[in-house]
Amino acid sequence: MRLVKLLSKGEGIRTLLWTFVKSLQALPYVGLLIAMIFFIYAVIGMQMFGKVAVDDDTHINRNCNFQTFFMAVLVLFCATGEQWQEIMLAALPGRRCDPEADVEPGEEFTCGSNLAYIYFISFFMLCAYLIINLFIAVIMDNFEYLTRDWTVLGTHHLDEFKRVWSDYDPEAGRIKHIDVVTMLRRIQPPLGFGKLCPHRVACKRLVAMNVPLHPDGTVTFNATLFALVRTSLKIKTEPIDQQNEELKVIIKKLWKRTKPKLIDEVIPPPRGIPQNCTAFQHNEK
Repeated sequence: MRLVKLLSKGEGIRTLLWTFVKSLQALPYVGLLIAMIFFIYAVIGMQMFGKVAVDDDTHINRNCNFQTFFMAVLVLFCATGEQWQEIMLAALPGRRCDPEADVEPGEEFTCGSNLAYIYFISFFMLCAYLIINLFIAVIMDNFEYLTRDWTVLGTHHLDEFKRVWSDYDPEAGRIKHIDVVTMLRRIQPPLGFGKLCPHRVACKRLVAMNVPLHPDGTVTFNATLFALVRTSLKIKTEPIDQQNEELKVIIKKLWKRTKPKLIDEVIPPPRGIPQNCTAFQHNEK
């Protein structure tokens, strides 16, 4: 316990331990998939190789056979390691049949199947290349999420914003200002506020963003996204009216084909912050 307490003091060790804990929550689903694959292959193995006689001089012996479901699962578990090909070769046609098997007289050496090649190779490939990599993928996904730099904006943030906005407005037009705070708390930082952000703090941040508000109490998709990106990257935010005019000049130089209507939509003309954000301030109260 002292060792665990000592390890928990390191930031890197804490991240690894937390990754392990979070991965355990998803691993039961991976385990369920593995159990389903083992069940299917065990039943098929009993049908194809269950009549092969148990012979201690071969690789199908009393400790390795397909005569019962339990032994079939045990054989498959061992087949994920080394020398699984020996079991495959022992299950080929021409093997002696079990005396208690229901076979015709004169067919005592006709058990086994050529499908053993497909059966064992497909099972080994599924376990070695799919299932194991699935475990690694789950762990790496949690590790990447916990160590991600949330201060860097990327295309995935835009996709998240569009997805959450579509829940309120599938047409990417306008939504009510009272829904903006709730929506932004569903979006992770740095573009959104995150679900852990208090409602009052979220309202204050929204007022500071100076999102253009229409007379009917709605905000547009483009203006909201532009304000979020601008605030996150701290692009000419104070004083707002003077910086708006400078930002318009820069945008016109960089993107000369941008329509003036779109520029006025995302960067409103000087009207004063109180008039522009009265509804947000009332919502905060």
